[in-house]
Amino acid sequence: MSSKNKVFWVVLCVAMAASVAQKAAAADVKIAFVDLRRALNETNEGKRAMKKLQDEKDKLQKKIDQKEKSILDMQEKIKEQQNILSQEALQKKAQDYYTAMQELQQSYAQFQQELAAKEMKATQDILAKMEEIMAQIGKSEGYTMIYDRSSGAVVWAPAHLDLTDKLIQQYNAKYK
Repeated sequence: MSSKNKVFWVVLCVAMAASVAQKAAAADVKIAFVDLRRALNETNEGKRAMKKLQDEKDKLQKKIDQKEKSILDMQEKIKEQQNILSQEALQKKAQDYYTAMQELQQSYAQFQQELAAKEMKATQDILAKMEEIMAQIGKSEGYTMIYDRSSGAVVWAPAHLDLTDKLIQQYNAKYK
């Protein structure tokens, strides 16, 4: 056999071995996904946390609405009294109005920050527990990777690869 033939056969054997190894490695890869946002909203603890946050949001929104109504009343009084009041008194009322508006805007911004911080705290605890459960599922069922669909990492996948329902069930069973 010539050296060209030997090289050809060696290259052919290496290529075939690499192809077989690649197919074997691909067969061992097991991937699934979970929708953490949905799981967070559908677990019992997640529902309680979201309800608590919504109640707090409603309470703070009432305070904001009351301040806003007070400011609108102030604006109406200024309009009604603009021809009656002196220039000095009108300016004082206008200044009070603008100050109240700024305070309202600051209160609203603070309200948004407080809610975001509370939501992050509530969800971080739940997500940490979910990660433990997903690791257990991944190890026990031989998954190579589990992606989070809610982060946009999964564009499409067959429904049988979705572990969200299993995660919710195991979470609710473990954290009653």
